Parts: sequence; C-alpha cells; structure tokens
Amino acid sequence: MSVLEALDSHGYVPASGGSARFSVGRPDRETFPMAAADGSDVVVKVYADGRGEATFRNMNILWRSSFGEGRRPPGLPRPIEYLRDREADGGALVMERLAAPTLLELGTLRDEHLEFAMQLAADLHRSGVAAPRTRSAKKIVRSVERKAERVMALAPHLGADLARVAAALEEHRGRDAELVPCHGDFSPRNVLVGATRNAVIDWDRLQLADPARDVAYFGTWCWVQGLRSGVNDWSVLDRAVASYQSRRPEVELTSRIGFHVAAGLARIAHGLVELWPAQAHLVPRLSAEALRRLACESPS
Repeated sequence: MSVLEALDSHGYVPASGGSARFSVGRPDRETFPMAAADGSDVVVKVYADGRGEATFRNMNILWRSSFGEGRRPPGLPRPIEYLRDREADGGALVMERLAAPTLLELGTLRDEHLEFAMQLAADLHRSGVAAPRTRSAKKIVRSVERKAERVMALAPHLGADLARVAAALEEHRGRDAELVPCHGDFSPRNVLVGATRNAVIDWDRLQLADPARDVAYFGTWCWVQGLRSGVNDWSVLDRAVASYQSRRPEVELTSRIGFHVAAGLARIAHGLVELWPAQAHLVPRLSAEALRRLACESPS
C-alpha cells in the first residue's frame, strides 16, 4: 500500500481552503496540510527514507516529557501516527497542525521572537529526555571530517577548505560540558510562533549534546542567511547567547560557542554542496569564518 493509499484508508483528506503543500526547503520531503477523519487539522510530512519513523519515535519521547504534554503549552506539535509506505522505505508522519508560521516565514527576527526561541531551547535542554543518540565534541569533529570527504568527492576545489576546518576543530576540541537533549537543527525555519503557542518542529536529529550546539547553530544559520544578501552580521548569535544565559545562568556557553559555530558553518557548507550547488560559491567564505572563529577561541 502506498503512502497516499494509506492516508486515504485512515481517513485523511486534503485541507480545504489551504495551500497544497508547505515549503520545507529540502528536495526529498514534501509536507501537506490535511484534515483527519474527525475534522481536526493535521500536517503530513512524507519521507523517502526511514527518518520519518525515527522522527515519530523522537516526538513521542518528547511528548511524554516536561517539554511536551507536561508543558503549558507543549513545545512541539502532538505526534499522531506514522504510516509506512509498504512499497518503499519511507512513509508519512502525521502530526497536529498549529496555526503558526515559522520564524523564517515571518522575515524580520524581532526581539520577542528571539526570546520565544531561546525559552523553547532552555526548556528542551532542561527536560531530561533520554535522546536516542549522543553528539559529543569528538563525534562532531568526526562528522565534519566525513562531510569534508564528501565535499572533496563532489567538489574537490571546496573540499580542501572543509578539511582545514575539520583539522582546526580537532585542534580546538575541548572537554564536553553537560550533555542535554538538543534539537540538532535549531534554526528559524524550525521554530513556530503563533498568537497563543510557540513550538519546535522537525525532530529527526534529537540528540544529547552540549547546549551551546543549539544556541550556536541558531545564530550561525541566521548569519549565513544574511550572508546570502551580502550582510555580515553576528548580532543574532550575540543576542541568542545572552537570552539563553538569562534563562540558564548556571550554564556558561561563551567558551564553547566558537567551536559549535565552526561546526555549524561546516555543516551548512556541506549542505550547500550536496543540496544547493548553486550556492556552493559561499563555501570558502563559510570556511574562512569558521577558521576565524576557532582562532579567537582558546581550547579548554
């Protein structure tokens, strides 16, 4: 039974009066607004691989925690079910649909939006969720090394840049601080802001990691977005760190931000080469900024 047949057999129908699909930014995952048999609004996200089933498991783990139904309001949409595609490896993830745009869709990142996002990050990090995998500093370096090898195979003239970043990350790799439940892809495209509820979506990367990883990636992603328009502005990162620290003053982030910014830049650079080659010309700039950030941060 295909995904579409499975959805139909479970009573899901296209949403009336809405757009045919949401833009998710990745070429392999389509997301649709639909209605369930009881008339409730849902979102259906189609996966071409097994990540959808893993995402559904992660969402259920979170839903049963202080970040999910134990939070008022919950920090993520309620997971409903996962329907496997019997004819392929993927399937469809069905979740509650919230009347809220992403921060990316809103455009300008206002102070109150940043505060909402950092509150969500702090609450997630405090939730104590037993994430299914761990991303230590050592594993992050190894991941960047693999990404550099992949870029070398796809675009050899850019792979050397990422290889230098990987080597610098290893040189500056310090001891891990606390490892907490992290989103792993925390950026404005995955934070919903509504009139009565804010939430985080896309949970396929749930992991135990340094809290600096989520905060740094949020600011790094925003810097890269600005760079696409010719703007070199790290103010979102600075504001994000200050906002997060005000909520968790016992956590010291600044000594590890450079490491996680550099790793985030390397990850984004790999994504440009792999998924958006028209933007791969930014890779040398991202690599240079990663090396600059690491040079300003002493190993600890």
